[in-house]
Amino acid sequence: MFLKNTLIAYPVLLITSIKKSFEALGKMIKRTGKTVSRWLKPACEYYETLLQLSIKKFAKSKELILIIDETLIRKIYSQLMEGSGRFYDTQLFRKITAYKLIVAMLTDGCYAFPLTATFLFSNELVPNAKESKFEWIKKLILIVQKNFPQARLIITADGAFANKNFLRWCVQNKIAIEVRMRSNCVVLYKEKTIRIRDIKNLEPKGRQMARTIAVVWHGIPLLITAQRRIDKRGNETIVFQAATFEAKPMRHVQIYRTRWTIEKMFRTVKQHLGLQECSARKMETQESHIASVFLAYALLHCNQRQQNLPTPEAALRDAKRKKGKFLDRYLDRLNQLIDSGYV
Repeated sequence: MFLKNTLIAYPVLLITSIKKSFEALGKMIKRTGKTVSRWLKPACEYYETLLQLSIKKFAKSKELILIIDETLIRKIYSQLMEGSGRFYDTQLFRKITAYKLIVAMLTDGCYAFPLTATFLFSNELVPNAKESKFEWIKKLILIVQKNFPQARLIITADGAFANKNFLRWCVQNKIAIEVRMRSNCVVLYKEKTIRIRDIKNLEPKGRQMARTIAVVWHGIPLLITAQRRIDKRGNETIVFQAATFEAKPMRHVQIYRTRWTIEKMFRTVKQHLGLQECSARKMETQESHIASVFLAYALLHCNQRQQNLPTPEAALRDAKRKKGKFLDRYLDRLNQLIDSGYV
């Protein structure tokens, strides 16, 4: 058998392949595409493995950042895939048929592991999809707090998660969160209602790159940080973010910048690990495929750190070069990662 541990058989196939369809993977090991698809375990088993790997790796971490973001899995020509819907693609500037995911990633600033994900459905399928999204996030935060009691947890997400009900819940439950904030939001500052972009005291002055003030938004006490950005041409822009906890201005900026970690993961799993390559019609199979891809990424990330490689893509190229006994050793090492959690 390709691997004794069938739980990670499919992720390792993804890592060591160039094409990622079931049929292409099957040809590598002289099996049919259906056989490879049957190797897929339920998504919950892959996510449980990711959670256990994270628990063992972050056991001594004093601070962890939970990154939450959304992404589209394009299924442009699909008409029969369960759960797919019409979503706006910001790269194609039009609505397409796709799966929409909300994904959570946990990082200590060095290691970063995808933790779990769930589908977001179009309004045609689920009228209250937005409410369901935030309920899922709330449950996830409580689960992470329970499994990492020794660490201070900070949540970071983009402007799509700057929801007043959600932020109010975070304040009430003493959840530290950092989100992007729209410049036209009206807040209460020094007993005056004013748009964020019009607050003169918020503008970084002199050599300052960031500045933070306290405001109230819909009755929610927040810390608003203005960050000065200067592009390669010397053009200056100001972006804003909101937090429920106190920190120095550049620390707020640094925490939000951590969100870029999940964007890089999305690029890797889409371009190199076949996140969008599953053509199964059943939503359950799609979900298992997605979860196994995230586990494959976590294994690559571990291998990248072990061998001091610059990127997961470099670890992928290294994995593809393995042959014979070298490949056996590589697979044994991946098995050990799952069995022991040692990275």
